[in-house]
Amino acid sequence: MCRVEPRYQDLASHDVTSVVTADGVSVKVIAGECLGTRSPLLPRTPALCLDVALRAGARLRQPVPRGWSACAYVIHGEAAFVGSGSDGGSTVAAAARTLVVLGGDGDSVEVRGWADDAAGQGQGARVLLVAARPHGEAVVRDGPFVMSTREEVEQAREDYRRRRNGFEMADGWTSDHASTVAMR
Repeated sequence: MCRVEPRYQDLASHDVTSVVTADGVSVKVIAGECLGTRSPLLPRTPALCLDVALRAGARLRQPVPRGWSACAYVIHGEAAFVGSGSDGGSTVAAAARTLVVLGGDGDSVEVRGWADDAAGQGQGARVLLVAARPHGEAVVRDGPFVMSTREEVEQAREDYRRRRNGFEMADGWTSDHASTVAMR
């Protein structure tokens, strides 16, 4: 198992690169590359994170390396996802607040803004598309803490409570979320 040391990179909203197409697709490239536009973020392991807005009937075909894990969360509207792998290109429709887990056996993901009729009328969609190479490690989650083992999660929670994990809970640091986590 290969462990990757954590590293933080700050990316302010005004530094996120964007691309807009003539046919109604707007993409904020948070990590990776889309439509020839690359994010300034440099993840240690290859990753893709796109905030995609689609007018009704518009579509985006995004290359995703074979074997990567991918998912999409529909933030607003309705979207259709078209597979390119062994499923023969099946289509999955998803409404707002829905997570779609996409197979890793294709070489791209296609997302379309839902259109209610043949004329392309409808509300379109906003989708968060995330993909990365699987890291092969176990994932254990409890609240905001995500680690590889239950023991690591408990240690992270204890470090958080005792203000040993960086800026969080440091003297003078405040957060609405901090008070609810510290009480567990």
